Amino acid sequence: MNETEFLDLLRYYFRNAKTEEVNEILSDYESHFEEGKKRGLSEEEIAKELGSPRDIYDSYQSEGVVDEKTKSAQVKETARMLAKDTAAEAGKAWSQVSPKLPEAAETTVRISARLLTAAGIIISVVILAATALVIALLTMNFAPFHGVPPLPRFSPLTVASITGFGIFTALSVYFITEEGSRAIRGALDKSPNTKGGVDS
Repeated sequence: MNETEFLDLLRYYFRNAKTEEVNEILSDYESHFEEGKKRGLSEEEIAKELGSPRDIYDSYQSEGVVDEKTKSAQVKETARMLAKDTAAEAGKAWSQVSPKLPEAAETTVRISARLLTAAGIIISVVILAATALVIALLTMNFAPFHGVPPLPRFSPLTVASITGFGIFTALSVYFITEEGSRAIRGALDKSPNTKGGVDS
């Protein structure tokens, strides 16, 4: 066995040891080869003199000189360190975000209340516009097709009841959404995190 084969086998047997320890052992045996060559020995003779790489490994291990870690132990250690770092980062992020949460929740509630009021107004206006359109269609002399006699006119009482229903529905929607918005703002006023009044 030549020097390269010898050192490769050593490297293989010590593959689970710490890198610094492996490098130190390999360096020692490289210097043994250099010394042997100076004495005029061949690489094969030096390797024979040094003994089998397996025996060298066993002797280091039995004396406890080499600190070995199996691959699974290395993976577990790496995973533990990553988990620890991740937990630390998560804790740091939470400590930065958590003081801002009450203010963000308060802002969200205020926006929700305003959106509910706006939705009530828009729906009420749409209902009133639809009612006005229906009343306009019912009160005009309307012929659906050419050559067909116009539709009969509705009585003033029917038109008034449809108008009243449309107005009532629009006002109901508006007042229901306004009450919902007021309830949301009221809950915000009672919250211990609220600073001062509510800007509605």
